[in-house]
Amino acid sequence: MEDKFEILKENEIISLEEWVRILLQQPTYKVSEFMQALIPLLKGRNYAWTEDRANWFTQGVPCEVLKLDAKGWRKGKVRLAIEFLPDEPEVEETPATNEIAQPESPLDDLRQMINQETQQ
Repeated sequence: MEDKFEILKENEIISLEEWVRILLQQPTYKVSEFMQALIPLLKGRNYAWTEDRANWFTQGVPCEVLKLDAKGWRKGKVRLAIEFLPDEPEVEETPATNEIAQPESPLDDLRQMINQETQQ
């Protein structure tokens, strides 16, 4: 089964329920603010915060990945992202029209020709 997680954009908003607020106490964040709020937590560890470590959140860091369906290791970059999986799919609204769209038929051209001949 394919997961349908979506990577959230920096200006999108997340609101966390109280029981999942493990790292941060504030309930609502823009994604960019949430990622920035994680940085001090990581800086609090006993190592120096460097540009290379900051790249985990921005440009990505060099890595190799071995996927199950691949023929070998692939070089590239990896970075941290926040993903979202909706409980229900978003319903697209369609504009209401008075006419019900009829499916196209290969006979439409023939019908049009017959109508033109009968009108003459």
